Amino acid sequence: MSCKFSHLKHFPLFFVFFVVSDVIAQQVPFTVEIEPVIAGPLPKMHSFAFAQSGSKWLFVGGRTNGLHGFSTNDSFDVIYASDVITVIDTATWSWYSSPLGVLPTAVADPLRTTNMQYTRIGDYLYLTGGFGWDSIANGFRTFPTLTAIHIDNMINAVVYGTPIALNIRQIYDTNFRISGGEMQQMNGECFLFFGHNFSGRYSDPPQPTFTQVYSPQIKRFTINDDGINLSVSNFTFLTDTNNFHRRDLNVGNVVHPDGTFGWCAYSGVFRKDCNMPYLWPINFDPTNGAVVDSSFSQTMNNYTCAMEPLFDSVQKTMYTILFGGESQYEFNPVTQQLILDSLVPFVSDISVLVHDQAGQWSQLPLQLQMPGLQGSNMKFVPNTFVPSYSNEVVKLRELSGRVLVGYLVGGIVAVVPNGHPSSWANDTVYRVWISPDQVLLAVNDLNPLGQVNIFPNPANNQVTIRTNFNGAVAISLLDAQGRVLRSENRFERKDVIFNTQNLSMGIYTIQVTIGDSISQSKLVIVR
Repeated sequence: MSCKFSHLKHFPLFFVFFVVSDVIAQQVPFTVEIEPVIAGPLPKMHSFAFAQSGSKWLFVGGRTNGLHGFSTNDSFDVIYASDVITVIDTATWSWYSSPLGVLPTAVADPLRTTNMQYTRIGDYLYLTGGFGWDSIANGFRTFPTLTAIHIDNMINAVVYGTPIALNIRQIYDTNFRISGGEMQQMNGECFLFFGHNFSGRYSDPPQPTFTQVYSPQIKRFTINDDGINLSVSNFTFLTDTNNFHRRDLNVGNVVHPDGTFGWCAYSGVFRKDCNMPYLWPINFDPTNGAVVDSSFSQTMNNYTCAMEPLFDSVQKTMYTILFGGESQYEFNPVTQQLILDSLVPFVSDISVLVHDQAGQWSQLPLQLQMPGLQGSNMKFVPNTFVPSYSNEVVKLRELSGRVLVGYLVGGIVAVVPNGHPSSWANDTVYRVWISPDQVLLAVNDLNPLGQVNIFPNPANNQVTIRTNFNGAVAISLLDAQGRVLRSENRFERKDVIFNTQNLSMGIYTIQVTIGDSISQSKLVIVR
């Protein structure tokens, strides 16, 4: 696909109202539901750092309005930078806050920023970088700070109104002058993914009022913290100036087929050759490094949004649910069509990224949608009582019945897909329920067809269907009305390739038949 330039460059957005549910038959072995928490309005916020302890949630930084402005007069207005540390108690849905103004300016300003990177190690929440107003330098910049916050002590200080300063320590290192990236940790090591160093007042189209330098690196380092002294060491850098040139992306926890842990970097912006999202995912783990999979294109949910990972330990398949946000393609659940919008608009689409044991990817839009243009810079907060791996990936096979897996929190609500005549920060929390389809899981386990791989999915000019069955197989491509568009009989273990060049964008079905057994899988065609 050729690139189309757009001047719309923004940091992401979110919102939701009533109970809705959906399942994609034969592919996603669970249903998803969303419902609002019935409580008084909670603080409006997005693009914050977060930690949880028991029933209490801790929020630092972020913004309280909607999408930032696009001129030097209104972009990232200081009055909308969050000037408090907030705690929400989910046992009562009450909330508390403490002002950052009681802290020294040099400490408080980095905590008022947007799009910080953060991770939790033990009792501490660690924050790096972030973009905001520097009162001392009298200008906007990305801060070079690492901040350590004792989670439980800070929560208690905010709830009971005691001083917060004793629970904050901060150091400076230019390696942390990053915003819009992601931060993860594993076995005592930290990893800072991508992002950029942005200084000056944002404007669009660009004027000489700001500088922007992307960080095309994964920075690996160690945080040394004895509760008093804070330092960093052992920096190493993995650099890829083409594929790591990203910000405002998702980096999600994954479980590999062999049971080891890692992460996957999904989409993000902007490509070096045009103002469009990256479409190919990057798998990363500390042992094997980064692997860019350019065989797959993630066409939906391309900006930072809420996401929930699940792993099927029998089929060795990862499922990652992406909630709303901004997309290069928008799904119409009535017509079953994917619509290209080069402005990468706000959408209400929810999709599932599927990564199977054979390493094949697909992205499946759900009929379920977020009721409104929302999802960007929303946070998914896991229910800690749900069966999960230590990296918070849900154990799909251990779910039974209708399970509250977590919550959707914060984000920006948009009124129109493109532009920003009106938007605001979300003040409602939503429950997310998942119900495993035990019948479908059992069918998958006993399926005589074995593994069916369809790639690429989404497809453009052609699609390959591969099975591990060595015998007579009938493979067909069906349209939304069930009409056969392509068909081929195969009598040995051999790939079947269908030309899809003349098909319209939309959702199709690949049907594989062996004797009396039939498997149907969704195929997405994009242009």
